[in-house]
Amino acid sequence: MQHGNPSSDLALSVSINHGLKQVIDISHQINLVAMNAILVAKRAGQQSSGFKVVAMELRVFSQKMEEMMSRLGEMIFHLVKRIADLRKLQRNLNLLGTTINKSDAAAGQLEHSFQAKREQVEKLNELVNQEWQKLEGEVKRSLNLCSSGAMLSHNARIEAAYGGTMLADMQQVAGRIEEIMNLTISYLKQLTNTMKNA
Repeated sequence: MQHGNPSSDLALSVSINHGLKQVIDISHQINLVAMNAILVAKRAGQQSSGFKVVAMELRVFSQKMEEMMSRLGEMIFHLVKRIADLRKLQRNLNLLGTTINKSDAAAGQLEHSFQAKREQVEKLNELVNQEWQKLEGEVKRSLNLCSSGAMLSHNARIEAAYGGTMLADMQQVAGRIEEIMNLTISYLKQLTNTMKNA
């Protein structure tokens, strides 16, 4: 995908940054709820061995999710910075071009600077496009990871049915896990659509 208009790219990258912050906040909740699920499973004892296994898998999943969200956060931070740098370079290039067009005397002196700036803009623009593609790929990978998390949350709900005296607690935790996973997937799908339609 080519992102040719830097002003819309900056607005888009800031919007995506905001969306990713929401997903990152939710991913922290997955970790807390997974820890809660482990505690509930321990209190329930033998009757909840299946729930405990799922809770442990959710804990591992939540750690992977946090690592991925951290990577996404760094990627979008660098992309926003690079796009801001690109806009600044393009403004300088436009000013240089305007100065050259207004004065024949300045044209000879500034032509070399103009060409050098134009090359910088082209290189930075190419780098921005590459970073957009990497970010898109990482968001898609995050969505795939969340699909496996959704399966785990579904399994937690099934295993909660065997909770015996801890049934209500297990169902509450399983429901919360499912709610968080659905919200995370929803946010990531919105980000994917936003990036696709840009």
